[in-house]
Amino acid sequence: MKRWVGAELMPGRLYFIGMLAVIPFFFCYPGRGLSQSRGINTKPVVKREDCRILFWNLENYFDTRDDLSTADDDFTPMGEMHWSRKKFNAKRNAIAKYILLLSGDNMPVIASFAEVENKYVINQLLMETPLSAYGYGVIHRDSPDRRGIDVALIYIRERYTPVSTQFIRIAADSLLRTRLILYSKGVLDGLDTLHLFINHWPSKFGGERATEGARRAAAEALGRVTDSIFFKNRSANIVVTGDFNEEPEASAAATIPYLKNLSLFASMKYFSDEESSLTTKPVRKNKIQGSIKFMGVWELIDHFLVSPNLLNVNEPIFCGEGAMEILAHPYLMEEDRKFTGRKPRRTFVGPRYNWGVSDHLPIMLTIKRSW
Repeated sequence: MKRWVGAELMPGRLYFIGMLAVIPFFFCYPGRGLSQSRGINTKPVVKREDCRILFWNLENYFDTRDDLSTADDDFTPMGEMHWSRKKFNAKRNAIAKYILLLSGDNMPVIASFAEVENKYVINQLLMETPLSAYGYGVIHRDSPDRRGIDVALIYIRERYTPVSTQFIRIAADSLLRTRLILYSKGVLDGLDTLHLFINHWPSKFGGERATEGARRAAAEALGRVTDSIFFKNRSANIVVTGDFNEEPEASAAATIPYLKNLSLFASMKYFSDEESSLTTKPVRKNKIQGSIKFMGVWELIDHFLVSPNLLNVNEPIFCGEGAMEILAHPYLMEEDRKFTGRKPRRTFVGPRYNWGVSDHLPIMLTIKRSW
């Protein structure tokens, strides 16, 4: 109080100068600011930009510990891959780095993943990397998969508020022990309800025809829930994403009523070698036509499907048919020496450590706000 009394006694110009000296001190010194003394929240306001939803199959994102209930032995220090803490940290940090690099100044409100071993590896991403600054929450549950790989979802708490969560079993699961389908219902930016489904359907290992029934069973399990949502609300906003292990033209997901597969209209988002920022237009410079390259052939098996209401530009949130992009940053790629061209850089090629992240490229959906 003595400083304030002294300031009041200063005549004319000296009083003005004295006030200028005191005001910065008053607002900047810890514990002295008016907003702090009255308990007002001084946290920066989150900029409400377009909502971006990321999906990325992280290919064998395992911890280093041996889980006796799953077949994860290869990814332990003594296993075939000699999966050490150093290698785990390198993969963890690379995942976070590329999410930041691919997102620029508009981080995904929701990022979903396949092939994560458990909640621990997700928490490592959110607690031990720069992603910790964005206030992400986690939705995950261990699945019955034999190898112990699951799907998971992270979300920025200030923009997406989960209301309910469900994990959907596939009918053939008792035989296949495959991944659960993650269903999250929540509110986006306080504007509208969003229904999110994260998938990793059974692979073609053992033959495409022999495993086709398992993917049909996954489509039926998903379709039962989406049908129920549509029955209650024809204007529901539904986003389905994941690794479907089939291209969009031949996917069992095409049998699910009402949903439109945006993968049919997807474009490549190319990042130039010279710049870290996105080019203004999608470019197929390297003739990349998919999200994964198998035996020299590009395939698009990672999809986004949306409900009709999300394609309505008059709704509070919406997206266009071309809202899905495949993110092909050169740092995620390497030379394909066997089949020519480029391919995603994997963590391992056989048992050989390759310093990459995944055999899949990430995909992104942009949902716009009309309000």
